[in-house]
Amino acid sequence: MENLSGSQEKALLLRISEGDEVAFREIFNQYTGKIYSFAIYLTRSDFLAEEITQEVFLRIWTNRPKLAKVDYFQAYLKTIAKNIFSTHLRRLALEKGILKDISLNIQPAANTTEMTVDNRELQQILQTAIQQLPPQQKNVYILGRQQNLSYEEIAGTLNISVHTVKEHMHKALSSIRIYVHDKSGLPALVAFLILFKK
Repeated sequence: MENLSGSQEKALLLRISEGDEVAFREIFNQYTGKIYSFAIYLTRSDFLAEEITQEVFLRIWTNRPKLAKVDYFQAYLKTIAKNIFSTHLRRLALEKGILKDISLNIQPAANTTEMTVDNRELQQILQTAIQQLPPQQKNVYILGRQQNLSYEEIAGTLNISVHTVKEHMHKALSSIRIYVHDKSGLPALVAFLILFKK
């Protein structure tokens, strides 16, 4: 994709600040690869890089009135990515600490049958969480996470843009994590490790 000139970028940012979704899509297409690469550099994780990239652009859209005053947009994006990454690190550090505390307090007598029951209960909670998603989020989640389609394939199947697919997936995963955490009483990281392990 051809790089934008400074004046072209500034014009797009002004349009986005006024709620222009077409301009937002242009900026997204221009910078999503760069931010994803930067997020990979920060996280060394495809999953986290994808989440951070989505959150960066969701935050850009949510705070779009501020864009009119942004002079160096790429630096602005990287600052947001770093802040989101720092938030992820703090949350993961907290949850890993809780996970460590749980593992230290597990009795040696804990057996495979008990763990299987816990896993089955979590799977039931997960299925309920999926069923409660809005229809389009549920479709995107099922096609992506259960049928292993790429974002491009999901977009073609549902006749929506790849950007919309990513937004639906981000919201679906966030909703599922919150629901599983609330219903299971487990820290989010623990539930994630059990439910989404390869």
